[in-house]
Formats: sequence, structure tokens, C-alpha cells
Amino acid sequence: MTDNTEIQQRVKEAKSGDTLSMAFLFQLYRPQLYAHALRVVGNPMAYDVVQDTFISAFTHISSLRDISLFYPWLKKILLNNCYLALRKEKSALNYRLALTDDSLIEESIEQRMENTANTQQIYSALSGLSAELRSCVLIRYFSNFGSYEEIGLILGIPIGTVRSRLAAARAKLYAVYSHYNGKQDKAFMEAKHWSEYYLQIWKKFYDDPNARNEFIRQLNPALHIRYTSGSSGTGRALLEKEFNDDLQYGSRFHVKDVNSCGSISVMEGINTNSPEYPDRCAPSSVIVLFRKNGKMIDACNIFDSPRTI
Repeated sequence: MTDNTEIQQRVKEAKSGDTLSMAFLFQLYRPQLYAHALRVVGNPMAYDVVQDTFISAFTHISSLRDISLFYPWLKKILLNNCYLALRKEKSALNYRLALTDDSLIEESIEQRMENTANTQQIYSALSGLSAELRSCVLIRYFSNFGSYEEIGLILGIPIGTVRSRLAAARAKLYAVYSHYNGKQDKAFMEAKHWSEYYLQIWKKFYDDPNARNEFIRQLNPALHIRYTSGSSGTGRALLEKEFNDDLQYGSRFHVKDVNSCGSISVMEGINTNSPEYPDRCAPSSVIVLFRKNGKMIDACNIFDSPRTI
């Protein structure tokens, strides 16, 4: 299993020119980047875009200051290469038309941390969507589990429903973009609050009983839980038992990214296991929280990535 410590060590070695670490990072991230490139540029450009991305990244890796941000940095290079490829491949008219679909949303989201006005616009637009559409968009564009199949597994809906919801969401988002007045930052500030709140809670979750109990108290006693397999359960006690089992067996869920909007938060992270129980948890997980009446978490979906052999 590849944990975050090993990845950061590999990035550090790659910065020093170690070709074996470069090859390791290439093999680790190529599937994710290729899937992302397919969504933006399609075949056959995706393969070349990914190759160009790694060449560019390893050529300029010395400019990466924070090794923990390697993947976001790599993904940003990929997006830039995608749009360069689109500009070369399509006429100006076709390119503008393409931007009204996935590409417009992806490009705006990639800039969300760099352009405050655009960030507010995105969250204002997302807050206007129904919970069903918003959850699809958050997972599709803000997490590493963005394929239609994975969204269907996480939310427990057919792939056809995923497609139709995303199509409806894109149409509504584009309409909101066209009428945004630059002053609607309430949705963004609320989203930022929840994302930062959960990040802080989970930094201390396994070492601080107060932080752990604070989160558990926010779970509805009749909490509805849906698992990767499609099975479901009811009751806060089920999730609390899983947390206690984590402590007993030395497993931990390290939340690396949280994206929120309205009553929904998507927590994404990696799992680490103890040497005594190395296969207890999957390599990574996504937990989707659905809040009701303020902080109270009424339901959650738990999706574990496929286990490596």
C-alpha cells in the first residue's frame, strides 16, 4: 500500500533527479490523470496530454515548493495542457461551444483557489442546485473519484441517472454563471466554513477524544449509512463502532481534502493500517455527509477505493 509518507519521499527524491522515483510517481498517478484528461479532451488526445504533463512536471519539478501539493500541482499542469490541446485541435467557434459543457465548469473550478470572485461565483451557482445535482457535481469535479461509475457507487444511483443529473446541473450552472453579479459570496463563505471545520476535526480525530466526540455528537442517532457494496445501515452507533475499531486495530482515515456546498460535504482521504493488520482498510475512501437542521448529519455515504493486490 502506498501511503502519504512514501509519496512525499518519492516526490522529494524526484526533485533530486531520481529517475526511479519519477517512474514510481508516473505509474501511481497516470490512471487518475488519464481518466481526467478523457473527460476534458476525449480520445485520442488524452494519452498525449498525460505524457506531456509528466514531461513538463519532471522538467520543472524543482519549482515545486511544497511536496505535499504534488498531485494538485500535477493536475493543474494537466488542465493547462488539456486546454492547449483543445485550442490547437478545434476552431474558435467549436472551442467556445465546448466551454459551455464540462470544460467551462472544470476550468472555473481549477481556478477557484486563485480567483476569489470566480470562487464566489462557483459556490453561488452550486448552492442553487438541488441536493441530488449538487452531490453529483461535488464528486465529479472536486474529488479524485469522478467517473460516472464511481459517482453511481458513491451515491447509489444508476450510471444513466448520473449522466442525466450532471447534464441538468451543467445547464443550470451555466445559466447562473451568465447572471452572476459578483456579490453573492454567502454560499462560498458557508462552504469554506464547513470544509475548514471538518479538516480541523479530522486532524485531531484519532488523538483527541474531544474532537472525536464533537463529530460523533453531530451524527443523527437515526443516521442512515450507505456502504461501497450497496448495503446500508441505520444508527449512529454503527459508525461510532467503526471509529472505535479503527482505534483498536490501528487504522486511520487521513482526510486530505474536503469540499462543501450547502448541506453536503465530500471528505476525501487515504487510509493507513497498522503492521499487524495491513489489509484492514482500503487504500483510500470518500465520505459524503448530508446535513440537516444546521450541524446535524442525517446521512452519509462511504465509498472505499478498490484494494490493490
